[in-house]
Amino acid sequence: MNRFFIVDFETTGSSPRQGDQIIQIGAVTVEDGKITDTYATFVNPGQAIPAYITQLTGITDEMVADAPTLEEIMPEMLRRLDGSVFVAHNATFDLQFLQEALSNQGYYTFDGPVIDTVELARFLLPMQGSYRLVELADDLDIYHDRPHQADSDALATAHLFLYLYDLMRRLPLPTIQRLQMLVSSFRSDVGELLRQMEMEKLTHAVLEEGEGEEQDEWDIYRQIALRRREPEEVQQLLVSAGVYPMPEIDESEEALSVQIEGFQRRESQEAMIKAIREALEAGSHLLVEAGTGTGKSFAYLLPAAYWSKNHGEPVIISTNTITLQEQLFEKDIPRLKKIVPFPFTAAKLKGRGNYLCLRKFEQSLDESVEQNSQEMRLVKSQMVTWLTQTLTGDVEELSLPPSGTLYWQQVKSDAHSCLHRQCPWFSRCYYFQAREQAKKADLLVVNHALLVTDLATDNHILPSYQVAVIDEAHHLEAAATQHMGRKYSTAQLQFLVDRLGIDVTGRIQGFVEDLIQWRVDTEERAKEILSSLGTTQHQIRDDVLGWTKQLHTWVMKRGFETTDAGSVTVRYQQASFAGRNGEKLITKAEGLISKLLSFAETLEKLLALTKGGEEAPTYFMKSAMTDMRGLLDDLHEAAEHLHFLIHCDDDNYVYWMEEESRTQRKHVYLYAAPLEVAQELSPLFTDTRSVVMTSATLTVKNSFSYIKHTFGLDQLPEEKVRTVSLPSPFDYEKQGLILIPSGFPTLKENDAEFIEAVIQGCLDIIRAANGRTLILFTANSMLRQVYNGMKERTSEDEFLLLAHGIDSNNRSKLVRTFQREQRAVLFGTSSFWEGVDIPGEALSALVIVRLPFSPPNHPVAVGRGELLKKAGKNPFMSLSLPEAVIQFKQGVGRLIRDQHDRGVVVVFDTRIIESRYGRAFLQSLPPYQVRTGSWPQLREQIEPFLTGMEPSPES
Repeated sequence: MNRFFIVDFETTGSSPRQGDQIIQIGAVTVEDGKITDTYATFVNPGQAIPAYITQLTGITDEMVADAPTLEEIMPEMLRRLDGSVFVAHNATFDLQFLQEALSNQGYYTFDGPVIDTVELARFLLPMQGSYRLVELADDLDIYHDRPHQADSDALATAHLFLYLYDLMRRLPLPTIQRLQMLVSSFRSDVGELLRQMEMEKLTHAVLEEGEGEEQDEWDIYRQIALRRREPEEVQQLLVSAGVYPMPEIDESEEALSVQIEGFQRRESQEAMIKAIREALEAGSHLLVEAGTGTGKSFAYLLPAAYWSKNHGEPVIISTNTITLQEQLFEKDIPRLKKIVPFPFTAAKLKGRGNYLCLRKFEQSLDESVEQNSQEMRLVKSQMVTWLTQTLTGDVEELSLPPSGTLYWQQVKSDAHSCLHRQCPWFSRCYYFQAREQAKKADLLVVNHALLVTDLATDNHILPSYQVAVIDEAHHLEAAATQHMGRKYSTAQLQFLVDRLGIDVTGRIQGFVEDLIQWRVDTEERAKEILSSLGTTQHQIRDDVLGWTKQLHTWVMKRGFETTDAGSVTVRYQQASFAGRNGEKLITKAEGLISKLLSFAETLEKLLALTKGGEEAPTYFMKSAMTDMRGLLDDLHEAAEHLHFLIHCDDDNYVYWMEEESRTQRKHVYLYAAPLEVAQELSPLFTDTRSVVMTSATLTVKNSFSYIKHTFGLDQLPEEKVRTVSLPSPFDYEKQGLILIPSGFPTLKENDAEFIEAVIQGCLDIIRAANGRTLILFTANSMLRQVYNGMKERTSEDEFLLLAHGIDSNNRSKLVRTFQREQRAVLFGTSSFWEGVDIPGEALSALVIVRLPFSPPNHPVAVGRGELLKKAGKNPFMSLSLPEAVIQFKQGVGRLIRDQHDRGVVVVFDTRIIESRYGRAFLQSLPPYQVRTGSWPQLREQIEPFLTGMEPSPES
C-alpha cells in the first residue's frame, strides 16, 4: 500500500442507479508519502444539473456543456487507478459512482483496496468535534478554498490522508495491534494499512534491537499504550504558607504590561481586585457584576492566589463552561504565574464519572470482538487512540457517537467498582491522579456541577475550603436544580438489565466460573444461585419492557411539547396516578423495584461464597468480585431512585417525565428537581469564610435583589453580604446603537407575517452591515424558517449563511468560520446567547428576534410559580422576567467586546417598548443609544453608524 488514488466526484444527485451522473472529477495521486500527480476535469453528464446542486457546488450547465463525457475520461482514470488504493472522504458515495461508471462503460468494476478518510479520521482523531471535510481542513490548517468543488475537495482530502497516514505511523506498536483487531469489520480496508504498519514497526524493532525511542514517548503497560506524563505536567507539592503582602495594582503595572500583551490599566478591574481583597479580609461574601472588558478572570485570580499562599489553603474557582476553564488554564493562570512573587499550583477536577477507568476499559477490550457491533468497535478504536493523546482521561475530550455514551457508562470510573490500591492501574488512574493534583493545588478549578454535587454529599469530594470564587454565577441556580435533583430513565434501566445477563458472555457467568475454579466446593451452590438469578433476570427484563411501554403511553396521552427539540413533558404528583391506568403503572413499578432488590439479595448470596478462607488468588478474581459489588450497588441505587421518583411524596421537589417525540426511541426520563435551591446551597455560604460570585449579568434594573433571593443571601446578616457593580470600560453611547422598530408584526401561533417581516428585516441588516451579523433565536424551528427564507433570497456569492444545527452542530467551528469568512451571517439559539466572543469588525450587527423568556409550561417553572403565588408574589415579575432580562443582557453582550468595536443591535420583539415590563430590559443594559421608529427609517441608520458617520435620529 504505497500508491493511493484520492478521488472526489461532484454529481447531479446521490444515487447513480437512479440515473444521477458525475459532473466533475478531482483526483490526486500519492506515492511514498508525497503528492505526485493531480487531475481535474468537468464532465458532461448529458442531463441538466438540478438547481440545488448548482447552489451547492457552483457548477452550472454552461460550465459542463463543452466538457468531455465520462466515456472519454474513463481510460485516463483507469490508468491512474491501476495498482492504487482508492481513497475518498465518505468513500461509499464516490465508489458507487465509480463502479456504476465502470460497469456502464463495459469495464470490470474496481476490486482493489478502499480507504475512507471519514472512518480513518473518526478513530485517529477521537477528540475532533466534526468529521466533515471542510471542518477537518479548518482544524488541521489544510488549504481548502472551494468546498464542494471536486478538485479542491480531492486536494484537501489528499492532505488530510497524508496527515492521518503520518499520525497512524507514529502510533506505538501495541496501539496498532489493538486497532487491527477492532477494525476488521470496518467498511474500508483500514486493517490492511494497519497490518503494513505493524510489519514496519516489527521490522524496525528487530533492526534497532529494541523500542527505546517508542518506550520513551509512550507509557506501555499491559499491552495498552498511554501518553507518558512529562515531569512538568505533574503538580508539585503545595508550598507552605508564607507572608506575601498583596501589592496595589499600580505597583504591578510594569510587570503586567510586560507579561500581558496589550495590557491596559482598567479602573473597573482595579476596583474588583480591591473589593475581593477586602471581602476576603473581612470574611464577607461578595457579589460582583463586572461588565464586558473588565478583565474579571485576572481580577479574581490575583487575590485568590495571594490568599491561598498566605493562608496555606486552597481557593476553589468554579465555572460553568469548558471554554472558561480552558481560558483560565491556557491563558490566565500561566500569565499570573509569571507576575506573582511566589510559585503556586493550579489543578482541574470534575465529577468522577467524567474519567475513564482503565481497569474496566482493559477488561472490555479483552472481550471477544465478535460480541461488539461495528459502531461499538469504532468507539473502542477511538478510545484506544485517545489514550495515546490524553493526559486527563476526561470524557469531555471525546467525540463519541450515541452508542459511545452508553458504552461510557460501562467503562467510567466510579466508587462502587473501584479496587483502589489493589488495582494494577492505580498509579496511572486518571481520577486518582486528578484527585491527587486537586489535594496539592493552591487554586482548584471545578465546574458548577461538581461544586453543587460536593455540597449534596456533605463535602466528600473537594478538599476542605473556606474561600471560593464562582464565575458565570448566573448559571449556579440551574446547576443546582439539575445536580441536586434526581434523574433516571428507562434507557438506564434497560442498560442495567443487560448487565444482569447470565449467558456465556455475561459478567456474572464469568464470575461464577472463576469462583468455582478458585473454590471447587462452591460449585453446586454457585450454580443453584446462578439459575435463580437467571429466572429473576428474565422476569425483570419482561417487566422493564412492559413498564416502559406503559410509561410511554401514559406520557404521550398527558404530555405536551415544552422544548423546540420536541420533548414531550408531563408534570406529575401522587394524585396524577389516580385511576386504573395510573394505579397499574405504580403497581408495575413497585413490582419491578421488588424484583431488582430480590436480584440484589440473591447476588449477595453469590458474593458470600467468596468469604472465609484465603484471599482471592488472582487480580482477575479480585476484579470480578469488585464488579459484582459495583453491580450490587447499582441495583440498590436504581431501586432507590425509582422509588423516590414514582412515589413523589417530597413536597420540596417538582416531578416530571420527558420523552423525545421525534425519535424512534421510546425511552422515558423521570426527573425530580428542588423547588428552591437556596436551602440546598445554604452550606456554601454558611460554612465558608468568603464566597465571591461574579458574572457580567447579576443585576436586574441595577438591583442584586433577584440573585440574592435566589441563593438565600438575603437571609444572611447585612454585613455578611457585599455587592459591587462595575461598569464596562467601553463607551457604549458612542460604540453601540440599539434599534427597535415600532409597528413591527407581533408573533402569534405560527404567525407567517412575523416570520416574513423578520426575514426581510434580517436581509436589510446584513446588506447594510455587509454580512458580519449574528442573529439570535429562542427556538430552532424559527431559526430554520428564517434561515431557509434568507437562503432563498441570497446567493452564496453574496453572503455565507451559517446556522447552528444546519451547517454544523459545533458552535466553536461555526464561530471560527464566521470570523474567517467575508460577508458571513451566523444563526444561533440558546448556546449562542453567551460565551461567544467575536471582537473586531467580524461582528458588526446583532439581531434579537424574540425576548428570551423560558417556556412558561416547563414543570420547574410551573412549580416555582406556584410556590411564589403561595407567598403572595407574581411569578412572572419575580421569576420569568428576571431570568429573561439576564439572558437578554448576555445576548446583547455578544456585540461590543473591546474598546474599538462598533455595532448595532436590532430587537424585533416590540414587547420591549410596548409592554409595561419591557423597560426592565433596557434599564438593565449599559448606556447604549436607543432609537425607535418605523423600520424603513431605522434601517437607513445602520450603515452610516457602522462607518462612523453618525446619522441624525430623524434620518
